[in-house]
Amino acid sequence: MKNIAEIIANNLIMLRKKHNLTQNDLAEKLKYSDNTISRWEHAEITPTIETLQKISEIYDVPLEYLLKENITENISKDARVEKLNKLSSILLMVSVVWFVAVIAFIYGKMFFNTYFWTAFVWAIPISCLVLLPFNDYWGKYIYKFVILSIFTWSLILSIFLQFLQYKLWLIFFAGIPAQLGLIIWSFIKPKKKK
Repeated sequence: MKNIAEIIANNLIMLRKKHNLTQNDLAEKLKYSDNTISRWEHAEITPTIETLQKISEIYDVPLEYLLKENITENISKDARVEKLNKLSSILLMVSVVWFVAVIAFIYGKMFFNTYFWTAFVWAIPISCLVLLPFNDYWGKYIYKFVILSIFTWSLILSIFLQFLQYKLWLIFFAGIPAQLGLIIWSFIKPKKKK
């Protein structure tokens, strides 16, 4: 069994590399010298409990992770659980949209003797609107482009199908500049969060 200084040293190295930080980067965040960080990582000295608390906040891990062996297993388990929770939240919100579409379809048949099948078409752009804030919080930048593209074309399709009797086929031309705008916008890279 390793001593506590070696365990902390290994965990500090692993977390620093996982977050793509240099010893100098971490030293700046903690207001220490990079020499001190190096000594921690070589188990020559051990950081104080207050410093370990600051480090755990920087890496967004519980303090106990810095003190236990096999930290990578714990972090990867937590990351899998967090991903699963995010995915479940997204699917739950989208399923609510589709549930409302099913209710609208059934309601139309029961009370108006009409198949309101366009409710399912309208559910596509509404699902995109539900996904957009989740993507801003959890997703990747490219997904935003895909979601907005699907939203644009499915909204145009929904309007076209809803008002089919008016022969609004020219509305699809409105999607062309919208899609071009999205393509141009996708080349603008977001600023990195500090």
